[in-house]
Amino acid sequence: MQVCRPVRDLLPGDHAWFPFASEEEQGHVIGPWIEHGLEIRDKVIYITDAEPWELPGLYGRDLGFAVRQGLLSLIPLGEACLTQGMFDPQKYLATLNDEIAKAQEQEFRGIRLTAENSWIFDQPFGDSRVDFCEQRLDAAVAPSVSVTAICQTDVRRCGGGRFSLLDSHHEVRVLPNPDFDDPQLTITRTYQPLGLHLRGEIDVTRRLRFAEALGSLPPTTETVCLDLAEVTFVSLDAFGVITDFTRKRGPRCRVLLRHVDPAVRSIIDVVGLHRLPGIELGDG
Repeated sequence: MQVCRPVRDLLPGDHAWFPFASEEEQGHVIGPWIEHGLEIRDKVIYITDAEPWELPGLYGRDLGFAVRQGLLSLIPLGEACLTQGMFDPQKYLATLNDEIAKAQEQEFRGIRLTAENSWIFDQPFGDSRVDFCEQRLDAAVAPSVSVTAICQTDVRRCGGGRFSLLDSHHEVRVLPNPDFDDPQLTITRTYQPLGLHLRGEIDVTRRLRFAEALGSLPPTTETVCLDLAEVTFVSLDAFGVITDFTRKRGPRCRVLLRHVDPAVRSIIDVVGLHRLPGIELGDG
């Protein structure tokens, strides 16, 4: 069974999968993971042609200091995994093994590996080469007490059977870190669909946190989905936050409440949905 974990909770031995559908979503997960790794002085190894200031979620930040200190290694695709312009799975795996060995010799406590490999599917025999790599990488990472890997996949380039293939090779799927988290309420950004997943109770004491999370969503968003499957109480003040949000965003904005718990639905029925402009119910 696949486990879903916020990126902050990944552990050594996790060969994790991160499917994303936008650059914003990619940066929301990969940026904090790299940043935290550098803060605690883990070795971060990224197979990419990007420059240090072009990394997802860290665009514009100069990470040259981390490169100079040996904390961050950015390995170009040509050097890491291409032979005569074609993806070479043996070379890719050898590169990762060499980098892990170097980091272990330098006595890094933690080693973080990541790459975005959706482009491989566009090459001849791409599916089988990805399949081969994922099997071998899992065998190398899973027993480790120091290595954590995130395989990034742009789902816009990977549909149908390819999505299932990658899903089957990873026991852990990466989620964004919560925007807010305490014993009473957890708020996490979602991207497919765009909105928020909430867990706990949204009462008057958490109203401002809820409003901040809603306000942080992209301003061009017309439909916001709130997943309430794990919410047991929503105060009238919280409903006021939602209606105020839709009013400020304009007449085309709507908030779709999904997976509404019966206890929350009873509150909506008492208030009357017609008194909550911009709010709709449904799992569509």
